[in-house]
Amino acid sequence: MTHLRTGLFVASVLFFVGSAAQGANPKEIDDAIKNGAAYLKKSLSNADGRDGETLGQTALGGLALLEAGTPVNDPVIKKITARIRDASYSETRTYQITLCILYLDRLNDPADHPLIQMLGVRLVAGQNPNGGWTYDCIAAVPAATERFLRTKLSEATLTAGKQAPEPAKPAPAAGKLPAAGKLHADVEKYRQGLMAAEYGKRNRFDDNSNTQFGVLGVWTARKHGVPVEHALDLIEKRFLGTQTPSGGWPYSGFGQGSPAMTCAGLLGLATAVGRREERLLRAELPNLPAKKPNPPEKPTEKPNPPAGTDPNDPFFNPPEPAKKTPEPAKTKPPEPAKAKPRKPDARDTAIKRAMDNLADALAGNRRVGVGRREMGNVNDLYFLWSMERVGVIYGIDKIGKTDWYGYGVDLLIPAQNEDGSWVGRGSYGADVETAFAILFLARSNLARDLSAKVQHDPFGTELRAGNSPPSAPGGTKSDPVVAAPKTTPPPMPTDPPAKPAEPPPAKPVVPVKPPEKLKPAGTTSAEIAAELFRAMGENWTASLQRVRDAKGPEHTSALLAVLPLLEGDRKKQAREALAERLCRMNATTLRGMLKADDTELRRAAALACAMKDDKTHVADLIAALEDKDENVAKAAHAGLKSLTGKDFATPAEWRAWHAKEK
Repeated sequence: MTHLRTGLFVASVLFFVGSAAQGANPKEIDDAIKNGAAYLKKSLSNADGRDGETLGQTALGGLALLEAGTPVNDPVIKKITARIRDASYSETRTYQITLCILYLDRLNDPADHPLIQMLGVRLVAGQNPNGGWTYDCIAAVPAATERFLRTKLSEATLTAGKQAPEPAKPAPAAGKLPAAGKLHADVEKYRQGLMAAEYGKRNRFDDNSNTQFGVLGVWTARKHGVPVEHALDLIEKRFLGTQTPSGGWPYSGFGQGSPAMTCAGLLGLATAVGRREERLLRAELPNLPAKKPNPPEKPTEKPNPPAGTDPNDPFFNPPEPAKKTPEPAKTKPPEPAKAKPRKPDARDTAIKRAMDNLADALAGNRRVGVGRREMGNVNDLYFLWSMERVGVIYGIDKIGKTDWYGYGVDLLIPAQNEDGSWVGRGSYGADVETAFAILFLARSNLARDLSAKVQHDPFGTELRAGNSPPSAPGGTKSDPVVAAPKTTPPPMPTDPPAKPAEPPPAKPVVPVKPPEKLKPAGTTSAEIAAELFRAMGENWTASLQRVRDAKGPEHTSALLAVLPLLEGDRKKQAREALAERLCRMNATTLRGMLKADDTELRRAAALACAMKDDKTHVADLIAALEDKDENVAKAAHAGLKSLTGKDFATPAEWRAWHAKEK
């Protein structure tokens, strides 16, 4: 990845203070993404072989193609995937390691899980005591080690999707080395040897460009079981301790800094906020019990299934295990604690200062350091991509008074070449710069679990529907449930915090029995989920209806978060409420939800397709018949029967019938 290696440090902001925004329409944005993807497919069509210098740009280009909607079975994607899998065993450089992790994570093939773990432990080993990274992450991989990894991890991929590899037991701590995590047994052996070999030998030189890639890679590796908490502690300490008086960060060492590096600092601080929100969630929901598996029961003769448990029922609800404990006595539920205004901590203060710095730069009110380029030109697509990641992770439409997405769109659309490529003055090469432009225009979110936490959706429910750009530059997606960027940055409280206005009390429920007044509804997913879980009797019904009918993605997130904690009729009712809620979604959104990570969301989306009585969803439901989760597949089958009045035994029969009908 020659151009990235030699050029990423020259990162500064675009200053566009010329004519009014052109306001490209959604079709122009869509066409630009498609033309850029067509250029990349042609350019990367020979992405095989083991040329290490171009591995990074191949992974970045493949990532952009996936975000642009290229299917995983596309011949070019297959070539890119094969090359990345092969080259990963010997790769030792920071940019390349991170981009391989991001690509394989986005590909979402269980077979790559051990490979991502291997790359993740290399990133952790390459972090220096300052919490940063430089170009070379670790020493060259010995030939014997590479052979060992290829043999052991290739064997592991053969069982992916059939039986997950047994995680290694945590090994005794070695000095000050980070604790072991739930890694594949052979990756854990490799990790221990690697950490012992690299510990104390790490390069103290670093830069914030390599480091922001390291941050992305470490956070992504975290969800694959790599022990990274110590690394994240160092990242938080680094960016809190090195912020300049102006609110930004330099490329390396001292200096005024540049807007691109300000984005790097904001990305690092986002991981600190994400972990803080996780800790607060654990404290906020102390009474939510962990779901314990019931012991297997002796086989008995199956009675006729009760209503709602027949897989052929369009409102099929998988039966719950028999309860082992008696119903608790009905008592008055405890009143939920009132949320207290949170005093800003060091992270909030640093983020606010950095956002102000970036806002001033975008408005043309702040000079940048060495490397400033001409105004009004697309000179630094690396900065645009850095800004896009800040925008989507923090869930904002504007940085200061600047519509960051419209700002970039108005520069990118007219600057695209006839062959679909972009070339800035950097230049990192047309492949790299085109990938940056596509990732910006597609508003790609490479750390969706992080953005969910930063945007105060601590359950991290994935509700993003597809990769389509917003309806207008700087606008939000039209679907009310998709976690779209907010119109203002997350609130940065002042000191002392302003006293929140008291919410008006909800009207009392009017059942036959004397009613209990409902408490004011929570505002975050965690609060809503906690209130719903603790509600009992008539308050449960009223609370569930309120969550079902309310606007805002936090209510869908709350339903999805509380479902694993419910049992019996309450779980069945919550599932039905979720499906009914999704009936308000448009066809594009439901198609995206049918591909979401959350099983309950996919199942509810399948039922919603049938409940809308929209036959355009027949093809979507046929595809869902092959869902890896049996309950989703059964819901899709029930939906197809309801929509079509037909009943076929296999997906192939459904496809043949549908092709004939069309």
